[in-house]
Amino acid sequence: MVEKKLADLVEKIKKLQGDPHYVAFGMAIGVFVALTPTIPFHSILAVVLAILLRASKPAALIGVWVSNPVTVVFFYLACYKTGYFFFQDTALALDSIHELIVQLESDIEFYQKILFLVEFVQTKIKTFMIMNVGGVILGIPSGLITYAVTKKFISKLRRKN
Repeated sequence: MVEKKLADLVEKIKKLQGDPHYVAFGMAIGVFVALTPTIPFHSILAVVLAILLRASKPAALIGVWVSNPVTVVFFYLACYKTGYFFFQDTALALDSIHELIVQLESDIEFYQKILFLVEFVQTKIKTFMIMNVGGVILGIPSGLITYAVTKKFISKLRRKN
């Protein structure tokens, strides 16, 4: 099953239009956004950044799917732990992060998720900032690695054709 999903992902990447830099930059943006604690807005943020930075929008959307119901818990915990390393004195309990993840992954309506996120930001701003700092710190190297790997992959692929 994992092999099939990986093969499908490779096929989607192969079909992307544009030069290797354009595609790789879009993929890097998507992975960067995927590692930030902005789950209800990942796709929107990735597309907006791809437009602003002139990168592949479809590649950015593919990159965002690094964050999914299986990985998001680990990413959010890593974001919190990384941010906590830099802001130890202001860090709050992990319970609030768990509550955020549960609400955002639940079957509630999208507008309710937005309301919950707004309330979370207002009442737990320190935790939210810690997670965002951690997400950016983890997202930058992940995006750079994604860029390099994708650019090399696309370049080799296009030379074969």
